[in-house]
Amino acid sequence: MSRSKVLLFLFLIASMIDVCGAINNKLPAIYYGNQGWNMNQIQSFSSWVGKRPIVILLFTDWCNTSMTNLFNYQLNNIWNSGSIPAITWEPFGCGGSSQPGIMKLIQNNSYDTYINQFGNNLKTWLAGSDGTLDNGDDRRAYLRLGMICSQKLLMCILQTRKQHN
Repeated sequence: MSRSKVLLFLFLIASMIDVCGAINNKLPAIYYGNQGWNMNQIQSFSSWVGKRPIVILLFTDWCNTSMTNLFNYQLNNIWNSGSIPAITWEPFGCGGSSQPGIMKLIQNNSYDTYINQFGNNLKTWLAGSDGTLDNGDDRRAYLRLGMICSQKLLMCILQTRKQHN
């Protein structure tokens, strides 16, 4: 290997040392079952294993009460603990009840109001406490669409994302 390649390699590795050190004391992700409610369990687990999770996974259904709790409490609890929430948004009713023909209902505009409200709440939450995107208090989250792939739902999410880039 030539000397210039060795120096380039060392330069690239040296610039990553601080990044690797920061990541080394964190778990990549965790699902603990309490959906952002009992963060003391995360603190206890983190103390036990000596690492804090970068991402905390949670699941939410298509229930108005669940949406209110998600945006007013659960996401804040996870974010304030120093982790990034990963939301799995599952097309179930309150309490996990299944909705027969959910895809047809989504395609027939039956859930448009709910989908738009979820997107608006997510946009507001991501903007942070001042409600303005692209400044120092913005938040991050991952969104996974559980068990569905609806063009309408995907377009709604992408449109919201496009407005903020």
